Amino acid sequence: MAPNSKPQSKPESTASRRSARLAGSAAPASETKEGKKREASAPKSESTAKKAKTDSSNKAKTTSKATNGTSKPAAETIPEDDEQQANEKASEEEKKAEAPKSAKADTGGKGPIKLGDSLPSITLQNEKGEDVDVAKLAEGGTGVVLFLYPKADTPGCTTQACGFRDHHAELKDLGYDVYGLSKDKPTAQQKWITKKELNYTLLSDPESKLIKKLGAFVQPNNTKRSHFIFSKDDGKLTDAQLGVKPANDPANVIDFIKKHHK
Repeated sequence: MAPNSKPQSKPESTASRRSARLAGSAAPASETKEGKKREASAPKSESTAKKAKTDSSNKAKTTSKATNGTSKPAAETIPEDDEQQANEKASEEEKKAEAPKSAKADTGGKGPIKLGDSLPSITLQNEKGEDVDVAKLAEGGTGVVLFLYPKADTPGCTTQACGFRDHHAELKDLGYDVYGLSKDKPTAQQKWITKKELNYTLLSDPESKLIKKLGAFVQPNNTKRSHFIFSKDDGKLTDAQLGVKPANDPANVIDFIKKHHK
């Protein structure tokens, strides 16, 4: 070896270079393997979350559907006991307002109208609060069926009123209009019309002016259940029945009209 020459570095052996390459590539391979694991698990986790969200949504829909499909809240349903008490109260009010057939009627100074008389000229209000001249109801060749009831929206009166409702078309075909008459206020009449879908006019006579003229008023404040038929031919009174039965009244009116007014 020459005195001034520098010592040469020992060449790297092939084995050393191979070890270095292996050492350098070991970490990335491990990281890649872990990354692939995370990538593989990510969709699975996302899919699981999505499924859980869907299940939760479906559960909510099912619960909502079940709630919407339930019956009306109890607050909107009238308990049987309350309904029974209401019916009993209405029945008592009806009994207090209705006068028996045999009771002496208070007809005022001039007495009641008789067969062959026309409707008196008295102005009342209908269920809408509109003025109605009673004398004009039978004009124009149309007959009039005027039925009297003690109190609106009570059991017997409802039976009577609904009977005329159900026979209304037949009476119209025979040439007769139907009118109900009571001491109830127009607002009570309208409420009853809406509740029972009555298809004719109700007249309010709180002072019993027409009820007296028909001979159906009894002191102190009672009304005889009755009906009056005024002919479509001349507007004259042809039938007057006091103390009628609510269930039979509409059919009896039709039978009379068919026999006497053809």
